[in-house]
Amino acid sequence: MEFTRRATFVAGGVSCLFVGVGYRLWDLQVARHDEFRAQADENQFNTRLIAPLRGDIYDRYGNVVANNVPDFRVLVIPERTDNLRDTLVRLAAVMPLEAEQIDRILNKAKRQRSFLPILVKDKLDWETYASVNFHSTEMRGVVSEIGASRAYAEDAGAAFVVGYVGSATADDITRKREAADTDEAAEKAELLYRQPGYKVGKSGLERTLDDRLQGDPGSVRVQVNAHGRVIETYKDNAQPPSQGTAIGLTIDKDLQAKTLEVLASNYGEYPDEALGPHPLSASAVVLDIITGDVIVMASTPAFDPNVFSRGIETKLWRELNESPLKPLLNKPVQGTYPPGSTFKLLTAIAAQEQGIDPSTTVYCNGTYRFGGRDFTCWKKEGHGRLDMEGSIKHSCDVYYWHLATQLGIDQIAEVAQRYGLGQTYDLGIGAEAEGIVPSQAWKRAYYRNDPPNQTWFPGETLSVAIGQGAVTASPLQLAVMSARIATHKAVTPRLVRAIGGSLVPEPLFEELPGDPQNVKVVQDGMNAVVNEWGTAARSSLLPDFKMAGKTGTSQVVGLRRDPVTGRRLKNEEIPWQFRDHALFVAFAPYENPRYACSVVVEHGGSGSKAAGPRARDIMRAVLEKDPSNYDKHQFWKGQQDLTEVAMLGGAR
Repeated sequence: MEFTRRATFVAGGVSCLFVGVGYRLWDLQVARHDEFRAQADENQFNTRLIAPLRGDIYDRYGNVVANNVPDFRVLVIPERTDNLRDTLVRLAAVMPLEAEQIDRILNKAKRQRSFLPILVKDKLDWETYASVNFHSTEMRGVVSEIGASRAYAEDAGAAFVVGYVGSATADDITRKREAADTDEAAEKAELLYRQPGYKVGKSGLERTLDDRLQGDPGSVRVQVNAHGRVIETYKDNAQPPSQGTAIGLTIDKDLQAKTLEVLASNYGEYPDEALGPHPLSASAVVLDIITGDVIVMASTPAFDPNVFSRGIETKLWRELNESPLKPLLNKPVQGTYPPGSTFKLLTAIAAQEQGIDPSTTVYCNGTYRFGGRDFTCWKKEGHGRLDMEGSIKHSCDVYYWHLATQLGIDQIAEVAQRYGLGQTYDLGIGAEAEGIVPSQAWKRAYYRNDPPNQTWFPGETLSVAIGQGAVTASPLQLAVMSARIATHKAVTPRLVRAIGGSLVPEPLFEELPGDPQNVKVVQDGMNAVVNEWGTAARSSLLPDFKMAGKTGTSQVVGLRRDPVTGRRLKNEEIPWQFRDHALFVAFAPYENPRYACSVVVEHGGSGSKAAGPRARDIMRAVLEKDPSNYDKHQFWKGQQDLTEVAMLGGAR
């Protein structure tokens, strides 16, 4: 009886177990068949991304500045090699491959799955690519392919504007993931960024407009095994990628190249044996004062952005960083300099706004005594009696020291900021230097940790009034200043003229505060500087065009004298890095202004000798760009007809 009861319990338990197992099998194989089949398909089939082409970048007339070109590249798949290091060493005998590059590839192989390819080198020439293909049978795991890479027009000279691209870093991937709306989008972005050879914007507009330029990736369905290795690719259902948005710049590629040629030419500069026959570190900016378009933004010496796109070598990177000419510095927006006598234009406006009559004359005998000290005019024998227009024409220091004693620094600072100094313009090409417009508040803030509390001294105003002392400005700010003086409007620069084939609407600039007649006095003075035997008579554009301008020479160090004789040394007698900076600002045509420019030649000596003639040749090239459209009564009357040319559709 006991045996029967025990057997019954055991049989019942076994029956329940079989029923449970049977139900579970039915549930998995019948009831949830569709669900698990879908999961199995997801494990078996994957979607792989196809990298898109970046959008092309054009100048204002549709000339290519940056585009995509066929890229011969070599990759290695670690799991297919017998020994990864040995394979790379053999590969180095066929193509240029440094030891540090081999180490980089080996380190990357340790951080990712062995069946994923690693980019060894791209942008190979045809001979090297063919040689790798010829020897590929001897090197297991080496794969060659033709992709696309970013290329920049070497004659565009727009490296600082356009920028360059490079491989995505961990920080780039993190930023992209954080900017994604969903987890799926974040995962997709990371997969794209990790693809061998994929590049993202690193500087300039390539970085600022990266999201627009990147485009949308395509996709292709692949069959994979349990380890994620691709077994088969199904191209029938592939979705092609979409190229990124095309961007049209305000820059004129031809004028940019011409400006670089002018800046690098020898205009009689004295050599410095340590730096070469005629070392130059210079910059220039040209603005269309009606639209704010930056026609030219040039810096020399320039660098080739292609070397960054293909991976810059350590030696070249070190040379660029250590050069005293600072080729990696975007001088038009990041370089700041004492504006020298170009600042006198603003002092003249401030003086008139404080009620000083521009017809009032001041006598210059070559010196000005203030605070028990004699200040010497640049023309030591003096200029004689001058009114305001004459003071601009001859750039008389004594006249402006006289004005400085009647003005407060805050009045000068307000005018300087109104006309474009001490501010940035968000052009999208990286950090812009604000420069310094000194005022009482600025000095208190600057010296807040230096007791006792610093106050502004009247003698400091004398220095600022002639563009020395604490005041500094960038070449872009000086060009804006010139444009605002030419128009009496709040001209603001821009670098992007068209996006995706559509022109960006032209801005309307508001009138600046103040009496336009005050600015007219300054305009007439600038005309006299160039066209009436002023300090820049050698820079006149006559008889074809009439340009108004102002020279500037800013001191880098104090008075330089021979330690033996006490004689004051000339610029050419001292080392290059201690020579004065040369500056020039201008607008043209004088009667009906359309363009404004600034030129700065670092350690160039004299603004009238080094900067003025360069500005003359640059502005002549700008004005002669389309002589058929030039009319003395309506300058470039065909300007509005150029919109179709600037449209990007098919303009390649």
